[in-house]
Amino acid sequence: MSLPPSEDHSREQALLLQAGVMQGVALVTFPAISSVLTSPQGFGLSSSDYGLIFLPQVVAAIAASVLGAQLSRAWGAKRVLLVGLLADAASMAVLLLSALAMQQTSVVLPMLMLATALMGFGFGGVVPVLNTFVANFQPARVDQAILMLNALLGLGTALAPALAAVVVGPGVWWLLPLLVLAAAVALWIGCRRLPLQLSDPGLDCHGEGSEAPRRRGPLLLFLVVAVLYGLVETLNGNWSVILMGQRVGAPTQIASLALTLFWLMVTAGRLIFSRLATLFPPRLLLPGLPVFLAVILFGVSRLTPGAETSGLVLFALAGVGCSAMLPLI
Repeated sequence: MSLPPSEDHSREQALLLQAGVMQGVALVTFPAISSVLTSPQGFGLSSSDYGLIFLPQVVAAIAASVLGAQLSRAWGAKRVLLVGLLADAASMAVLLLSALAMQQTSVVLPMLMLATALMGFGFGGVVPVLNTFVANFQPARVDQAILMLNALLGLGTALAPALAAVVVGPGVWWLLPLLVLAAAVALWIGCRRLPLQLSDPGLDCHGEGSEAPRRRGPLLLFLVVAVLYGLVETLNGNWSVILMGQRVGAPTQIASLALTLFWLMVTAGRLIFSRLATLFPPRLLLPGLPVFLAVILFGVSRLTPGAETSGLVLFALAGVGCSAMLPLI
């Protein structure tokens, strides 16, 4: 049964946008507290162990994205959203519980890997459904609605390290995952109470495949570029705090600011490039941004102790370089 086109979805849209902010904060929670995870006074993870905890997140996010369309058709988009929010909440709960086994690597490492896997599943399930809902609820303003959602998602990614800078220093880092846990549970309750019904019940989260013939060469090229982009974004997003703290010697607040600036400029760049599409066409951005990023990454590799300002500038510029790549791909 289709919803009448005149139905007011303002409450649902407001809640979905809040879910976008929460999902952004949740996604960056682990990198935001990386100094705690790798500190001898914290979890005591080695660099290898720290990198390893993100592998389940990647695998789970891909699996959730691939299965999202089938689950949406089988369960309905609302149920997929609710399951994703529960996965976010469970991820934060496992992270909080892992603090009880702090510095017991054989115990805490599997717990952290489970927590990131749940986060990957939550992110891969929630974000496509949010895009589907906001586009469906505003059919006359689809581009603006999706842009707003992704801007708020980006705002959440920038908020996480800013919040971490406040709670990590005093030693109450656990307040950040506790806040995300409470927000995810509140959003789950709110979403469960609202109808959240698509105007076309057969609409899935990924759309239907086009019957037009595809050129495999360009498609494979873009897949390779997408993978390389993911590596670059991950290098900046997951390791900036550790690099600024351990190599540059920056205090926690400055190291967290580097991650905040990175995600803030990712979001700002996407908004700017989308508004100035005539000045920055894809034929210039797609080949130009990787070269720009290569120069920035070289600069990051040359950072020396005490170069806090240079580090902040470089990670902000890295955010600009990453900003338009994924939407264009």
